[in-house]
Amino acid sequence: MAKINVFVFAAHHLAGNIAAQRFKGLLKYLDPAKYRIFVFAREPAAGVSASASTATSTADITVFPLPGHCVGSESSTAASLLTMASAFLRPLPFLLSGSAERGQPWLVNALAAADRLCVEKRDAGERCVAIGTYSPIDSLVAAASLASRHRIGCLQDFRDGLVFEPLGKPGSLRTWVRSLVEGRVVAAADLITSVSPPLVADFQRRYPGKAAAILPNGYDPADFVAADKPIDDDTRVAAMLARHVPAGARLIGHFGRIGASDGSASKSLDFFVDALNESPAVVAGNHVMFVGELTAAERATLERARFSVSAPGAVERTLALQLMQRCDKLLLLTGSRASCATGKLFEYLAAGADIVCVSGVRNAATAILAETGAGCSVLTSAGASAGEALRSALSPRPADTHRDISPYSKQSQAGMLDRWISDMVHS
Repeated sequence: MAKINVFVFAAHHLAGNIAAQRFKGLLKYLDPAKYRIFVFAREPAAGVSASASTATSTADITVFPLPGHCVGSESSTAASLLTMASAFLRPLPFLLSGSAERGQPWLVNALAAADRLCVEKRDAGERCVAIGTYSPIDSLVAAASLASRHRIGCLQDFRDGLVFEPLGKPGSLRTWVRSLVEGRVVAAADLITSVSPPLVADFQRRYPGKAAAILPNGYDPADFVAADKPIDDDTRVAAMLARHVPAGARLIGHFGRIGASDGSASKSLDFFVDALNESPAVVAGNHVMFVGELTAAERATLERARFSVSAPGAVERTLALQLMQRCDKLLLLTGSRASCATGKLFEYLAAGADIVCVSGVRNAATAILAETGAGCSVLTSAGASAGEALRSALSPRPADTHRDISPYSKQSQAGMLDRWISDMVHS
């Protein structure tokens, strides 16, 4: 039987960040005997090797690193307007396509490459499906454009939303534009996916005629050492631990951004520092290390900490994963977003340490911790009892605590994606 061709528009695929892992880890577990996968990404940033970024692929996967700007802070107004207009005038980017040029928006270059391949495969009698994964919005527009042009199945993956909880710059005009564009890219979709129940419920309410399903973030088991095997540390791990962590201290680690991703999460950091400042007995023998980008305000918060703490800054992902596996506790800080199921949570799950989530509200992340038994949550709104709950959470947990993280393995999730794609090509 001929293979199914999957055209994945994922502008961030080679970025090396958490967002890039969503489909990068997932696609390689699709059956290579059944699927041929083409990923249209932005060319990697300076210093990031495209070949290194795709070296772990084991299936029939081809990644196209293409030039051009996407909608966002770095994009010119003209380039952004063209992409937005393409959501409503779907033939527009095809009219501008030619060879990949640096002067063209990424959307035009991605569709030029995808269109040629789609024509070739359909002329050969093969089936095709388009997938767009947000953000940026350009990827969703590209998937809608290709699917509409060739009348093929389309899955639009919104990851952590576009309209439900605003992630971009605030303002009523921007919110209105996001709603219009969202409606257009959803119109081309056979299936809408997103990371958490609140987001999927919102899509089901606003688009009752469209199928919507949860495709949670997850972890790639290939990135983590099995519990019964020793960790083969990069020499830099030992150097970092020796430089930042007092000998014999229990390590509490936080990885990635806090307020730079969700401003309300910075309040959870404030609570965490204040609560530990009032608990000298709890923090004795512990060290808290923040690995990742912090805002100036967050660094100021850490400066008033009266416990052992360090903030070595951002490190490359492979090093961060090894450091996670050296932690005794992993700290997750979320704010007021009900849909929050940040990508780092799933890497925390696979790293194996007990997770302590400090959150402004009960959200998707706190629900996942309760479901998996991988940790516990402390709500900052709980008043005086919250401090005591945090102190209890930082204590060692019983060794026989039940823990099941298997639903969040990308190997397991690939089975869901396989069923969805199969349904599209056979409907």
